[in-house]
Amino acid sequence: MPLTDIGSYVPVMDEFSAHWTVTNAILGGTPATDLKLEGGVTLAMFITLRNDIAAKLTAEEGFENARQIAASNRDALRTALKDRLIQFRGLIRGLLSKTKYAAAAPTAPDVTAAESRFMAAFDDAADLWGRIDADATIPGFTPPLTILTYGRTPFVADIAAMRAAFLALTTAENDLEINQEDRDALLPVARERMVQYRVMVAALLGPNHPQTLSLPVLFPAPGSTPDPVTLSGAWNGAAAAAIFNWTASTNPNLAEYEIRMSPGATYDEGTSTIVGNILPGTTTFQTAAGLATSGDVASFKVFVRLTTGNVAGSNTVTITRP
Repeated sequence: MPLTDIGSYVPVMDEFSAHWTVTNAILGGTPATDLKLEGGVTLAMFITLRNDIAAKLTAEEGFENARQIAASNRDALRTALKDRLIQFRGLIRGLLSKTKYAAAAPTAPDVTAAESRFMAAFDDAADLWGRIDADATIPGFTPPLTILTYGRTPFVADIAAMRAAFLALTTAENDLEINQEDRDALLPVARERMVQYRVMVAALLGPNHPQTLSLPVLFPAPGSTPDPVTLSGAWNGAAAAAIFNWTASTNPNLAEYEIRMSPGATYDEGTSTIVGNILPGTTTFQTAAGLATSGDVASFKVFVRLTTGNVAGSNTVTITRP
């Protein structure tokens, strides 16, 4: 199979490793006679590179899971904290509407607001709450101000937990990005080694040698890329998932449809993960991947994958969970 995307590197490198093993045997089967690439790169070193890429791909799944969990926790805390602020404003309206504090109550921010803007409202509320609790001169009111048994102290603790959740998400996003950058630095190295290997086999054994003629394919043959399909989709509240439909591929070599998701409003191949593999004959799919909580945004594509390994991606559909 040819290189088509990031996920194809490991299986393609496995094909090259198997071919390289046979080549070494043909050349004599000793360390001295083994095929070596520029810089003395051996089969063992190539396999190590393959394993490093595989490890990065595996780690990415864990980092993406951590990011999604951190995002879900942040969103849950944002909603709960906003509800507390709404209750706080209600108490002021119900108990202190004639005081100087009524006009100072901060407005509840949108849950999708940036961290600095979101948190500012709660810092403001915590300060105001402290001033109210310290004021024993309000006619008809005895501090502290409480929402049943919930007062300023747990409110301040919830603000700290909110900040910790934002930090945890930032850390998870950074871990994912660093892993992807490390992975992406390995890919061109691997690709160049495979190019060199193909050249070396032909140079050592000749263009008509069976081993040369059986070299693994590295790049798709010209004109072999399939036509893409057209994707549509929307969030379905009843199913609690995004439901997608696409036009059917007419390519006779169709092996499957591959659904990929990239977090955020822009599809990025480097951050995408496979969320579904659909056999020919089916042109619909539903998933909540990347859309765990209200306000989450994810972008999707469906890829036509042929039995030859060639692929073509559809248009991007971006879904925001209400």
